[in-house]
Amino acid sequence: MLEQCPMCGAGTRLIRHGFYSRYALFKDHCYLLDICRYLCRSCKKTLSLLPWMLLPRFQNTRDSVLGSLRNFLTNKPILLCRQLVSFYHHRFFKNIPAIITALREMEWTPLPGDEKQRAIKIVDRLLITTPCDSTSSGQYANRILTNFMAKSFYHPTTSL
Repeated sequence: MLEQCPMCGAGTRLIRHGFYSRYALFKDHCYLLDICRYLCRSCKKTLSLLPWMLLPRFQNTRDSVLGSLRNFLTNKPILLCRQLVSFYHHRFFKNIPAIITALREMEWTPLPGDEKQRAIKIVDRLLITTPCDSTSSGQYANRILTNFMAKSFYHPTTSL
């Protein structure tokens, strides 16, 4: 059970608020998973906790995305359609600076200078990375490594 709301920071316990079904695609199998929803008593917002293997807003599992990226970068056969792999490739390369920052926060070894070799090494690292709870900076690095395919890691500022 969650002890604190990640949206408002209230220390009230979150309560279960139903489930929703979600597809997960891994290799040539399709799985239908039930994801638990939680409700914050303070701000009345709901949130879902995804298992580590799922990426937010992606049907393919984390390992499928990383595996297809690795195969694309090493010129090996890819099981996904070329448009999807191209989308993953562009999104991943756009997020590489944030991923490198997160890896430095976790005191990871230096990366090669060649862009393609650097990307392959990052994909290999993400394949063995597991979630962890630590300091606030470690939590930020963990959030980036968990959501490495996010559209953006920063919230846009609103002007009044």
